[in-house]
Amino acid sequence: MANFTQRDSGRWQAKIRRIGWPDQSKSFATLTDAQAWARAVEREMDIGAFVSRDDAERTTFKDAADRYKREVLPSKRGAARDTYKIDYLIELFGKYSLASINAAQISAFRDMRLKVVKPQTVVHEINMLSRIFKACAMDWGIALPQGVPTALVRKPQVANARTRRLEVGEWELLRPALANCKSLWPLAMVELAIETAARQSELDSLTWPQVDMKNRTLRLRGIDGTVTKNGDEYRDVPLSSAAVAVLAALPRSLKGKVFLISQNALQLSWERACARARQSHTHEMLRSQLLGAGWVCADIDAQIRAIVYKKKVPDPLVVDLLADIEKSDKTMVDLRFHDLRHEATSRLAEKLEMHELMKVTGHKSSAMMARYYHPRASQLAAKLG
Repeated sequence: MANFTQRDSGRWQAKIRRIGWPDQSKSFATLTDAQAWARAVEREMDIGAFVSRDDAERTTFKDAADRYKREVLPSKRGAARDTYKIDYLIELFGKYSLASINAAQISAFRDMRLKVVKPQTVVHEINMLSRIFKACAMDWGIALPQGVPTALVRKPQVANARTRRLEVGEWELLRPALANCKSLWPLAMVELAIETAARQSELDSLTWPQVDMKNRTLRLRGIDGTVTKNGDEYRDVPLSSAAVAVLAALPRSLKGKVFLISQNALQLSWERACARARQSHTHEMLRSQLLGAGWVCADIDAQIRAIVYKKKVPDPLVVDLLADIEKSDKTMVDLRFHDLRHEATSRLAEKLEMHELMKVTGHKSSAMMARYYHPRASQLAAKLG
């Protein structure tokens, strides 16, 4: 039986003592609430389902998340990226105790986030919540009365499979745009990515001791020289003649990195080069259509200058024509650096057997391999004869 005592403050304290179970006590504003809590706890003890809420009620999500950052995160790949993710989750859930966070609350968080970010981002955030709760329950002995709350939350569907690769004519536009970058690194990294199917992180961490020019191989590692994305310590990749030529043209330090450019600088250079290539293409199409309509070259040049530099107002007809081109033509649109891995895999598949190709790309299964192999129908038709 539970005992109920009214304190000087007027609040009621319920105490439960039962053989085989830890003592339980909790204070309430009214006797009715104290009795209801006691009945619920004793009922759970009767059927063997009772879980002590003490640790979970005393521990806030912020406490648990900070401990996760200190004890678990340093051993994980991408720790810096995950730190930002955890800090954001602390802003939303930090003041709540672990016992009070439930599936309905996380579902509401999911729906709110889906309005502003992509489903993949939401999945990553829910997964991080799950890892923190599991660390509490499995590693730190903090019993969660409701279990891991994310287990009852439906994750959003993610449709992130891409088939994008360089289309006909795009490399001829992209290469000169990359060559116009302030440094030589962006073009060299892109060329090597196309030749080797290496990930950006693998190229970022590549050092000259990992380059064997004599045997024409690279030893690729993951972020900051750690294991690769699929967990291997490293992956040896053969070099084509074009890849050897790219590396041979680079300045080198025997102990230093091959590509002396930060990830952020590379991303900015990539985006700007793609934008220049797109602009060059649309303006060339505009020029062609205006020539066909009887315009003279000098007037066309003046209109394009007006569009680019915005010092003069271009002819409304030209503005409408350019808008139609940008709407209908998708050359150099939505091209990402990682799409080069799709491009490289598809090219290498024309030369290597499946088991050889998987060794180069590092894929563990043919199913994952297939996500990166996108042959053109015309190439398959040529093979049929």
